[in-house]
This record gives sequence, C-alpha cells and structure tokens, in this order.
Amino acid sequence: MGDNKKCAVENLSEDLRPVEFVKDGKMHRRTFIKGVGWITVASALGFGAAGCAPAEKEGDSLAETGSGTDEAAEKLAATEYSYACCSYNCTSRCLLKGHVRDGKLVAVEPGEMPGRPDYANACLRSMSFIERVQNEDLRVMYPMKRTGERGSGEFERISWDQAMDEIAARLEESKEKYGPTACSFYSFTGNQSKLAMQSATRFAGCYGATTWDIEGIMGDHGASMGMKMVYGVIRGAHDTRDYEQNSNMVVIWGRNLADTHTSELRYIVRARERGAKIVYIDPRFSSTATIADQWIPIRPGGDSALALGMINWIIANDRHDKEFLAKHSCGSLLVREDDGKYLRGEGDAYMVWDPASGKAVPADTEGVEAPIEGSFDADGVAVKPAFVHLRERAAEYPLERASELSGVPVDVIETFAREYSEAKPAGIRMGQGMQRTYNSYQSFRTVAVLAAVAGYVGVRGGGASHAGGTKANKPVPGETAPEFLYDEWADTGENAANMVKSSLIYQCAVEHDPVRCDFIWFNVSNFLNQSPDAHRIIDEVFPNISTIVVADPWWTWTAKYADYVLPATSLWEYWDLYDRAPWVFLVKPAIEPLGESKSDCEMMTMLAERVGLGHLWSKTPEEWVRSWPNPESSAFEGFDFDEAVKEGMWGMPTGIYDEPLIVFEDQQYQTPTGRFEFYTEDMVEFDEQVPLHTPAIEYSNPELAAKYPLMHLTYHDRMNVHTQHCDCPALHAVQMEQTLQINPVDAEARGIAHGDVVRLFNDRGEAKMTAFVTEGIMPGVTAAQAGWTPERVLGGSHQYLSHLTLSPAEEHYSQTNSAFNDIMIEVEKA
Repeated sequence: MGDNKKCAVENLSEDLRPVEFVKDGKMHRRTFIKGVGWITVASALGFGAAGCAPAEKEGDSLAETGSGTDEAAEKLAATEYSYACCSYNCTSRCLLKGHVRDGKLVAVEPGEMPGRPDYANACLRSMSFIERVQNEDLRVMYPMKRTGERGSGEFERISWDQAMDEIAARLEESKEKYGPTACSFYSFTGNQSKLAMQSATRFAGCYGATTWDIEGIMGDHGASMGMKMVYGVIRGAHDTRDYEQNSNMVVIWGRNLADTHTSELRYIVRARERGAKIVYIDPRFSSTATIADQWIPIRPGGDSALALGMINWIIANDRHDKEFLAKHSCGSLLVREDDGKYLRGEGDAYMVWDPASGKAVPADTEGVEAPIEGSFDADGVAVKPAFVHLRERAAEYPLERASELSGVPVDVIETFAREYSEAKPAGIRMGQGMQRTYNSYQSFRTVAVLAAVAGYVGVRGGGASHAGGTKANKPVPGETAPEFLYDEWADTGENAANMVKSSLIYQCAVEHDPVRCDFIWFNVSNFLNQSPDAHRIIDEVFPNISTIVVADPWWTWTAKYADYVLPATSLWEYWDLYDRAPWVFLVKPAIEPLGESKSDCEMMTMLAERVGLGHLWSKTPEEWVRSWPNPESSAFEGFDFDEAVKEGMWGMPTGIYDEPLIVFEDQQYQTPTGRFEFYTEDMVEFDEQVPLHTPAIEYSNPELAAKYPLMHLTYHDRMNVHTQHCDCPALHAVQMEQTLQINPVDAEARGIAHGDVVRLFNDRGEAKMTAFVTEGIMPGVTAAQAGWTPERVLGGSHQYLSHLTLSPAEEHYSQTNSAFNDIMIEVEKA
C-alpha cells in the first residue's frame, strides 16, 4: 500500500494537488494534509501507469488478473458469471459482475451499464464484500431463539417451523391485547432492492400493522424537508455529467464523493480538467478535498449562516438575478403584512403587483412586469413582494456575523460569494454531512435559495442538488401502459399499514404515543447501531417492547437484543428487482444461500400463512420478479426476461442515455405556488417563512459547551456503508479500527499524541478510540467514522454520545431529523 501511495503522489501533477488547509486555525497553501488516503482518489484520477499496478500473484486466474497461463485459462473456462445490484445505501446503485467457480464467488468487477459505457463502477467495499458474504463465522446461519438476557448474546438454534410458529403466536398476542398497530415492521436501508426492503412493510399493510417513516431517525430527512420546501420534491438533482460539460464552478457541499459516491467522482474530476473550479465545503479535509481547488472548513451546522451571508452579499452588490426571481420564483408574489400569508385573489389565485394599473392582479396575468421590491396597499391590505422578506432576512447576516456563525473567515466568504456569482453558471452538490444538525432542513433550503438568487436553478451547469440524477425516460405520446405491473404487490387486502414518524419511535415504545410499540420486526436494519442515544434504546426503549425479531444476514448489535434472530440472504443469494430508470436490475441467486438463510420475501410468506394471509402471498420471489415488468409498455419492448437476467440488467429503449438531464429546466415546480419557493407560509408561526440560521442546539448552549467544548461528528468513509463491510480482510489495508480525528491545536491542549488511545465522553456516554491527529479537521471539531459497532472498537460506542432532540419546527413540517453531527464532547487520554 505504501509503494502504491508513493507512486500515486509522484504522478500527481502540481496543479491537481490540494491547495489549502488549516493549520493552527490559519489558512496555508501548497501543502499536503498528513493522513489523507489515496486509494479512491488515485483511481478517480486514473493512476494506471506502469509500475503502479499491484504485482500479479502466481496462479491467479485470467478472469481476475489477466494472466495468460494454462492454469488460468482452465480456471477462466470454469468460471460462470452472475450479477447483483449493489443496493446498499450509498446511492450509486452499481451493477456488480460476480465470478463464480465451484459454487463460490471468487471475484467481483463492474458490470456494464447499457447505454452508458462511462458509468460502469464498483468500489472497494462491493468488490471485497464477497469475503463477508461467504464467511460462516459472521453470518447468521440458522433461526435462533434467545435463552439469556437481552444483550447477552445467548441463543439456541431452532427450526424454521418453530421460529415462525412462535413469532406468529407472539404477533397475534400483541394484536389481541393492543390492536394490530401495536405490531410494527421496521425496514431500513441495509438493502434497498424491492423485495428485500418492501416485503416486511407489505406484510404490515396486509396485517394492519405499523410501519415507520425511516428518514427522520436515520438522519437523512433534513435534505428531503429543505428540498421539498423550495422545489416541491425531495431531491431536485442534476445529472452529474452536466457539471463536467457546463459548470464553471462546482461546489461540493458536505458530500465526500470520493469515498461514498464513487460513481460520481469521475465527472467532477473531468469538470476540473476542463477548467471548472472545484470548491469543497466540510469541517474535514476528506478524500474529495484532495481533488478540489479550495477547501473551506466550516463549523458543523454553520452551512445556512454561510449561505445567508453569501445571499446578502450578492443582493447588496446587485448581483441577484431579478428576472428569474420575478418570473420563476415566489419573489414577486405578494405577502400580507397582517398574517404573513400569500395574498390570494379570486379562485385562490396568488397575486402580484401590476405597476401599470396600480393594483394587485393574478400572477398569471399576461403582460404584467411584476416587481420584486416595494410596499403596496391592496384594497386596504398592506402587502409586499416575498423577495423583500428574503432580502430583509439576509441583511441580518453581514459578512462578519456569517463568519462568526459559520467559522469561515470574512475574506473567504466574500471571495466565494463573488466568484460564485460570477461563475455563470456554478453547480452545487449537497451531501448528508449538511443535514445532521438541529433544524438541518435550513441548510439545504438556504443553499438552494442561494442558487436561485444567483439565477442558477434550472440552467445547465447550475442547480443545487442533493444526491444525483433524474428519471431518464422519454415519454411515449399516447401511451397509458405503466412500466411495471405492481398492482398485485400493492394489494394488501382489506387492511393498510399505519405509517408513523420514526422520530417518535422511542416515545411509542415508552409512552405509547401516538401508538403502542409492543412487537417489532427489524429487517435490513441494524437499528441500535444507526439510531441516536444507544443507552436510551437499551435502557428504555427495548425493555418496553415485548417481542423483538431481527432478520439479518449478520450478527449485528441489534440482533443481540432480539428474542428471535432469523438468517436472511445477502444480495448474492436471492431473487429481486431494482428500478433505477432508465435501467432495471434483475437479480437472481449467484450462490446457494449460506446455512438455512431465506429471503425477506420468503419469511413474510411463511408468517402470512400462519396468520391467515397466505392468499396475499401466493408467489415465490422469482414469480414476483417475473410478474413486474410490463410487456405492454414501450419501456420493455423486445424484453426477454431470461436473457435480461443473464446480464443482470435491462436498459429501457425509452431511456435517455446520451444527454445529461437538467432538473427544472422547464421552470415547473411542484410547490403550492408552482414556482421556486423561498417563502414558505406554513412556517410563519416559527418565523421561518424565509430561511433562518438556527444554530447547532448543543453548541449554542453555553453551559454545555463549557463542560464539553468540542463539537463531534460522525462521517461516512470508504471503509463501510453504515455497519457493513468492517469484517472484510481485504479492506484492512484501508482501515482496521475506528479512529478519532482531532486537530493538533486541540490534541496538544489535552496532552494527546497521534496514536494515543483516547476517551470521548459527555453526559450520555463514552467511547474509546485511537487518536488520529491531523490538520485535516478544523480546530474545535472532532470526527469519527460512522457505522463501527461496539465489538469492533476499543470501548463503548459513538452512538452512546448522540441524542434525539425533537424539533418543534421539523415536527410541524414533517418530522425531526436526527442530529448526529450536533454533539458536544470532551476528549482525554485514556
């Protein structure tokens, strides 16, 4: 690994090197950040020169190494190929081509994506995952029943019949005592293929049980709320190729693409090669920062303050796009001064001011050049355009205050605002790192408003997106046939699931509000390790639930607290489908399931038969998958299931493959006004009708911050997706333990040296890790990799430090988003 890293650095041209970092709280140039790895970055930049490739091992097969020996040729002849959709929650959704010999997976490589030869991708995690999949010591091999106390890890092997009989009896008992909604089924994002993720929730619908809207508890809902406010949809994402071709600046805001969304990084690299400036905003100097022209360290939760400071500077310097704001945003819509609501006319029409007639008229009145400034009297009602509210709010954030709140120097904010407004256009890609503080929807909302004020929404090379891509299918005139036949799968009989916010799951268990949680089935989820305040779950939540069932391929932390643990198949062992237009992943088993593993669909079918719902589960997993593609749809013209499943994927003939799609290019939004909205009248009671910086809740508590002075965050890294992959030996070259990144300024003040074991603690709990002293984290902030479970760390858990604090504003609009990066701690040498 060391030689490869040296080779990568030696081949890295001067103009591609990182140019800024923080040392002792000051900006420096032309210096590498010690401790930043090169594996993913080197791949993205194309280091494939002679002398940099790993040495070929004797006896490796041609399929895996390109060797030309007779032995390798024989192995190649004996190799079969099977495909899987990498449906774990990193959003790339790569097609994996598995090499199978003698019933075993021996290698994985990227599968070809029809119509997009540039998009084939597989990361280190997906290629090494076959080690974990085929390790019987790590897998749940048989149905297991708890014999000791919850958390003791003491279980006995039982048969599938006994397991399902007893689980069904407990399910029925909870239903008899408290009603069907006291029984709940919790599916997370451990596998997002259709059958894996939806089978348990479909059963809940058939049974009339409760399911959980998971984005809140998992900390991924801030983006959805912020995007919904401004766009009317929860993503609003550009195709990343658009940046490569059309952006003069690309701002990567809280998104570590190089490690966590590897399929996108290549387009950012090419945009830079074309001349676009890459700006990376994050408290950490991550792998993505190494390909950026500028790293802007920011205090966790300071994103909305930075964006508001930039909005204020752009408006004050008359650089805002007045035409866009008047015609395509809510900027010209009139707002009542008395109640903060939009002024409505006949038929509930939104109103604008017509200077020619001197009165308010419907916004769709032809020929009206509605202003975005001013104050007017509309038949006795004082009104002013929504833009005035935005301008006045932004004026509360001059550069000095924006700097104080965000931790970004005044001159950096001013230069960034000027360059962003001059880029024409600049694109912004936002990431999960922005949405894990209190009221985090404000960050996404405000950054999107920044793009709108500059006139960059709906234009090529612009936008402010979360995640990536849009539905890339051409509409077929006159066609009414759906692409998929999901009606039977959607039929849950006479019942329907009761959906509850996951932000309320703790109080449902403890306080029985708004529903009681007495029976819970977890699948594709390591709930305990991925939810805030693990002590609270162990000490309060789980003891108030009479039955806990975990269906999982792995012995997770959550499984150790279950009453029953059921062996689930991995992505290489089942039938499933994943719709990612213009592609459809068609997955069949590549290997036999380990032990007595069954798919989630098979488990739900067995449970349904025992509670009188078997008639709704009459198909096998393969039959379900075969039934879904609609042969009457143009999307499946020429489709042959058996041929398509051999390749693992179907590329729809209606797909758009060559042209990057630009979301909102038609300036059609799904907001109440039909325009881009920075004024949300539903938030008037919280004084958040226009963007407002709401500081990190723990950082802004002076008493707490004095006791625990370091802000702590957890981040997604190259090693694992949530709790998965940590047991893959091939990845030990990348990382073998969870570490705490801490700035030298903070480490020295505490007598901590690089490599010391340290204790992280606050009032909720503690964890132990090895200190990684690095200038690649801003002073006053510490960071650790998310997902590591207690049995793989030195002590405790990072989830003992986190908290679930309900936000009244978020609960009003949707649901609270877990604030995993809004934590105050202290660190000491252990």
